[in-house]
Amino acid sequence: MKTKTLIIRYTLEFFVIILGVSISFYIEKQNALKYKETIKNQSLKRILNNSKTDNSDFEFNLEAHQGFVKSSYWILQNQNNLSDFSRDSIGYHLGFAIEGNTFFVDNTEEYRGLKNSGLIELIENDSLVSVLQNKHAQRVVITKMEEFITGHIKNNADFLYTNTKYLSQKKNNLGYAIDRTYTGDFKMPQFVIQNIEQKLRFHQFYIDQTIFELKRNAYIEKLIKKEIAAKE
Repeated sequence: MKTKTLIIRYTLEFFVIILGVSISFYIEKQNALKYKETIKNQSLKRILNNSKTDNSDFEFNLEAHQGFVKSSYWILQNQNNLSDFSRDSIGYHLGFAIEGNTFFVDNTEEYRGLKNSGLIELIENDSLVSVLQNKHAQRVVITKMEEFITGHIKNNADFLYTNTKYLSQKKNNLGYAIDRTYTGDFKMPQFVIQNIEQKLRFHQFYIDQTIFELKRNAYIEKLIKKEIAAKE
C-alpha cells in the first residue's frame, strides 16, 4: 500500500513538473511572440511615417513635373514663332523644358529590416505584405525615369548654357531659379527640339507614376493602421 502511494505521489509530482515546464515554455514563447509583435508594429509605424514623408516628396515632384510639362509644351508649340515672345519668357520656359528634374530617394530601410528579420511573416494581412513588396520593387521606375530625364538634360545642357543667362537669383515657390533670359537665335536646332519632345514623354510618364504612388501610399496607410489596431 505504501509503495502504491509513493508511486502515485511521484507520478503526480512528475506531471506537476512537466506541467510547470510546459507552462513556463508557453509563457516564454508567448512573451517572445508578443515582443516580436511589438517590434513588428513599431516597424510598421515607422513605415507609416516614411509613407507620409514620401507623400510630401511626391506632391512636390508632381507639381514640379507638371510645370516642366507646361514649359515643354510652350516651347514645342511656339518653336516656329518665338520672335513673337519676349526673350525672358523664352528663357523661363526653355530652362524648365531642358533642365527641369527632381530626385526621389526611396526609404527602404524599415521594410528591409522587417523582411530580413522575418517579422514580415507576422503580418496577418496578405494584401499588406503584397503591396509593401510591390511598392519597393516598382519604385525603381521613378528613379529610372529621373535617370532618363537627366540623360536628356545632358544632351541639351551646352545649348542652354550657351544661349541663356540668369538675370537674378529669383526662385519660384518650389525653389527653382526662374529669372533667365534667352540670348540665342529664334530658330532652335532640331536636336534641341527633339530632346525636349522626348524628355516631355518621360515627364508625362513620371506624373502618371507619381499619381499612382500617392494612391498606393493611401492604401498602404489604411492597411497598416488596420494591422496595428488589430494587435493593440
